[in-house]
Amino acid sequence: DSFQVERLKEALYSYSMFGLRQPQNHQKVREGEETRINLERSWKEIVEGYQKMTKKESHQQEAIWELLCTELSYMESLRVINDLFICGLLNLQEIGLLTQVKAELLFGNIQQLILTHQTIWKEVMSPAIQEARQTRKPFDPLHFAEGFRTFPEQFKPYIQYCLDEETCMKFARDQLKENELFNIYVRWAENHKQCGRLRLSDMLVKPHQRITKYPLLFKAILKRTDDPYTQEALINNITSMENFLRHINFQMQLKEEHQKLIITAKRIGGYEVVESSTDEVEKNVKKFCMLDLTSPIIGVGPENIRQLLLEGAMKMKDGKDSKMEVHCFLFTDVFLITKTGKKSEKGKVIRQPFMVEKMICQELKDPGSFLIIYLNEFHCAVSAFTLQAPNSRICKEWMNTILNAKKQLEKMKIKEECWAMELRRTLEDIESQ
Repeated sequence: DSFQVERLKEALYSYSMFGLRQPQNHQKVREGEETRINLERSWKEIVEGYQKMTKKESHQQEAIWELLCTELSYMESLRVINDLFICGLLNLQEIGLLTQVKAELLFGNIQQLILTHQTIWKEVMSPAIQEARQTRKPFDPLHFAEGFRTFPEQFKPYIQYCLDEETCMKFARDQLKENELFNIYVRWAENHKQCGRLRLSDMLVKPHQRITKYPLLFKAILKRTDDPYTQEALINNITSMENFLRHINFQMQLKEEHQKLIITAKRIGGYEVVESSTDEVEKNVKKFCMLDLTSPIIGVGPENIRQLLLEGAMKMKDGKDSKMEVHCFLFTDVFLITKTGKKSEKGKVIRQPFMVEKMICQELKDPGSFLIIYLNEFHCAVSAFTLQAPNSRICKEWMNTILNAKKQLEKMKIKEECWAMELRRTLEDIESQ
């Protein structure tokens, strides 16, 4: 309301005039060499005899200098996020404003990233600068190669930040759209002299942009390095960095697939497979009528998330019963037959979940129809029914997709079995030593 808006504007005006108060339980970025260091305008102001350097040696120093300058610039951005955006938000919450906007929902684990880069600066960047200033000798690329040797461990907090990035961005967009007070606060922060006219959305993507830049910065140094030992060290750095980025992308892909699965699972309602003869029977059976599609796929590694491969309406004929309109879902490892009620958009599972690996698919003479035979552990048929697709093309699509799903699932299980055998051999070797 207007009263809250006026309170907010008064508070922001006060912060602009007198600065932000340090809230309890908030770690301010220390104003010291990590953020306030004054780098020379060029490495040439530090290194003596640069005029006698070869073009390649000079370009190598330029590449190292870019690593240092961009690191310092990025840390300044982190400081702005922490000491302006987050600190300002916490100040407002102490007087009862914007209490529903939690800093971690907006900025994820940004505090951990700040600690990561403070450590990198203190242990790697700052010593290199101090040594160059004292000796007046060129920056040694091997120093940086050794400093970033354990990159995946040093930058581990970035995994969580990147996984939460889209959620944070969405939260910010929703708040900007629906929350007038948040809108006013963000505009104040974005126009603050510390912010340098950057928008909140720009700030939120900076960490992801930075982590992807390290391999490029190190490749630039490698390109201008002749020493074989240093080359090997830099190549190991780059390999480690690129593997780490692939791991982040893989984790993000897994999260996206899991979210898609949750959305699909919400479209499937009850589980009405078993008919109960009495109320007592129904009561006992009911607790076993919950289908969790988000549970792990049996027999494969946790890195494999169940995916929806195909869905669509078909007509089903089971035994001598007349054809029934159903909606089928084919997942990585399971085939579901559902029926939508008149009052609900959710489909109810009306037949047992069929494990893809135990399904036999056979085309029938009737155009657009195919037969499903379901086998048990003894390779004996326990169920058989026909499905009629809207046309022959869709029928072939269903049959091909089911066949491919069986092949892919078999490959995943073989891969998991090989990994398990290798692990057992390794453990046996360790025990025998």
